[in-house]
Amino acid sequence: MAETPNTKHTIKNCTLYWAHLENPSPKSNKHQVNCCNLSKDDEKALKTLGLADKVHDGKESGHAEYGMYVVAKAPNPVPVVDAKRNTINNTRSIGNGTIANVNINAYSYPDHGNGAGVACGLQAIQIIDLIEYTPGGGFEEEKGYEAPQEQTAFD
Repeated sequence: MAETPNTKHTIKNCTLYWAHLENPSPKSNKHQVNCCNLSKDDEKALKTLGLADKVHDGKESGHAEYGMYVVAKAPNPVPVVDAKRNTINNTRSIGNGTIANVNINAYSYPDHGNGAGVACGLQAIQIIDLIEYTPGGGFEEEKGYEAPQEQTAFD
């Protein structure tokens, strides 16, 4: 396979799903995010960078809401900023459906027994429209069963 130089691209206004930005994903042990609903221009650019096998069709994977998508990964946390380029420290608040610009780089990796190829590296994220993740499934508080709360040594 021909050597591909590191090549950068900004995916504009994609929809984020399953953002693992503060802690690595348990599946890959990397910081990653699904960059979904790619525009035709972004889809073409990613394929030109050698990422054709990394661009997936959500319909084929049972997630039609993803449209065409790519999973960008990084070994370490990446910068996350708002639309005005202010740092966002609480990346746990980034929920599915958030709209963002995502800087990626395509880079070659050698054959480690599974074949050589080109990977989609995650570089940085700019949040344009935040859909805030809310733990607890988004339910309102109700009367009824209340689970015992764990106590810390400081309680």
